[in-house]
Amino acid sequence: MIALQINIWVKKDGYKKMKEIENLIALQTIENENMTIRNNRLKEEIKDLKNGQDAIEEKARIDIGMIKEGEEFYLINDGNRKETTE
Repeated sequence: MIALQINIWVKKDGYKKMKEIENLIALQTIENENMTIRNNRLKEEIKDLKNGQDAIEEKARIDIGMIKEGEEFYLINDGNRKETTE
């Protein structure tokens, strides 16, 4: 413990390094919190997918464009898209 104090207060860049480390810790803490939030969302999504057909159907509709039997699909072209030819 005393050696750490000597490094911080006696060496020229000791205090600077300590502040850099504190900043890195703060940044990592924020990133960890964001990952925890993301992981919790994924856990909820997994739970929904395991427990219900509605969640699976919604995922299939969004990700792969699933259309159920008896439904009709309409593609609306807004005309703003430019086509390129080469």
